[in-house]
Formats: sequence, C-alpha cells, structure tokens
Amino acid sequence: MSTSPPSLIGPGRRLAIWLEQVRQARRIHGGFLRLCLAAAVVKLSRLPIPSRRLRLRLFRDLYARMYPPGLNAEEADRPLEDYRSMYDLFTRGVKPEHRPIPADGRALLSPCDGVVQDIGRVERGRLLTVKGIEYSVASLLGDGDDEDAKPYEGGAFAIVFLSPIDCHRVFSPMDGRLGRVAHIPGARLLVHPPFQRPEFPVYTLNERAVFRLEGGGGSCAVVMVAGWGVGNITSPLAPWLRARPRRVESRTPDPPPAVRRGSWLATFGLGSTVVLISSSSPEATPLVFPNEKVRYGQPIFRLA
Repeated sequence: MSTSPPSLIGPGRRLAIWLEQVRQARRIHGGFLRLCLAAAVVKLSRLPIPSRRLRLRLFRDLYARMYPPGLNAEEADRPLEDYRSMYDLFTRGVKPEHRPIPADGRALLSPCDGVVQDIGRVERGRLLTVKGIEYSVASLLGDGDDEDAKPYEGGAFAIVFLSPIDCHRVFSPMDGRLGRVAHIPGARLLVHPPFQRPEFPVYTLNERAVFRLEGGGGSCAVVMVAGWGVGNITSPLAPWLRARPRRVESRTPDPPPAVRRGSWLATFGLGSTVVLISSSSPEATPLVFPNEKVRYGQPIFRLA
C-alpha cells in the first residue's frame, strides 16, 4: 500500500538538505566541474560500451587508479569484458565459491561486502553510530511507529559501508521468510563517514529500502540506504520496488517467499550503506569490529 511519509519536511529544510548535498558532492569530487562530470558518468552508466577491449581497460585499469586496489576480477561471476556497461559491472554477482555460506545456523550473516562502520545493541529504541549520531529504529524503518520497533529492542545492529569496488548486491543474513518490504523516498546525501553530520542524519534523510525477515529463531530488518548518485534499489523478490517521490510504499508479499541464508535480496545501483538490525537477542555476540572489512555470508553475530 502507499501512504504519506511519516513526517513532512518543510520547504526550508528541503532546501538546506539539497544545498548540503551539493556541498558534499562538490567536496568529494574536488570541485563543481568534476562534480558535473561524475553526475554525467552516473547518468550514462547504463549505455553499452561497444568494445570488449575498451571495457576491460576501463574496468581493470581505470578502476584500479580511481579506487585502489581495484576490482577483484577472480571473484566476479563473469569476465570483466563481458559486462556491457558500468551499471552491469556495479550490479555484478560473485562466484559462490568466493562467498561460502557457513552451515551453522546460529550466526547472523553480513548482508553485503563492505567495511563495518559501527556495531552495537539497540537500547531505548535507538542505536548510536558514526560521530555519536543517534537514530531511532522507528525512523530507520520509515514508519515512525515505536510499537513497530519494539521487537528490535535489545537486538544487535551492524552498519556496513559499501565502496565502489564492492559487490553491490545485498543478501539474506538468515533463513526465514520475507515479510514487509518498504521504499522510503529521501535525499542523496553522502554516506561516507567523514561527511556525516549530526544536523543531517543521513540514514533517515536519505532514500532507502527496508526488508523485514522472519524466522523460527527471530527476525531482522535489512535497511538499504541510498547515497550520492545512487537512487536505484531493485529486488528480485519485490519487482514493484521503485522510487516514488514523497510517497512511502509498503507491501507484504502474499504468501511470504522463503529466503535462505546468503540468498539474493536486492541490489544497489552503486555503493552505499546497509544497516542490519536483529530482533531482541540478549545473547548476541559480535564477531566483527568497526573498520573491519567483511564479505556477505560472513558471520557477523553469534545469536546463541
């Protein structure tokens, strides 16, 4: 169903967010002209690159210069020259043998490749993250309903930042069934840690998609937060998922499809951030630490 956003942002605040978005983008790209060039590259990312030799050179050599150490071609599910566009490359898969899924079902798995920004426990309906910025679970989920956030009180959370060289697919951290899926419109502020500011809480201001998973051992929420240049979040399990400006859209599949640990949930069109929140789990033990590089399928919490 489609509903109005939980809180309407006034025009003055919207302008301030937009100006901050432009300021951040100019800073990270090194000026206005380079910002325009980067924006053009994003717009043209779906255009096919006709030459296999040119694709290989762009995807291997240019990527390595822009984002050291570059892509790991051995992990990609196809040879680099087989990806016809930048978008195809961004949304590539990974060979299963490079992301083994552990047989032990007592662990909650990382939903994506990336670097752990923060890890902790939900207390009083809130979590703390980069630079001490506080977020309520209700605001992250997009409904503003404290009752709806209660199952996550005392649960564990992890925040994983994806860089442009990471696999941009997001996977299920547990066995269970897919419950409610929501798309929340929003801004495109940078999610990079150095750019986060308390006055612009990026995880609740930015566009995002929320996937609720229910299983016999509990539940979790996977919150995909879009970032600068990234507004295209898609899901093979929710083909209806698409951006609707200033409208929150939420649906519960009927019947809820079964998902397995490590199965493909959704895809970012470019790098961004995933917030994983588990239901109440007093015995949860973190298995990773802030600033640690993780891969999807890697155990991130032991639940019992």
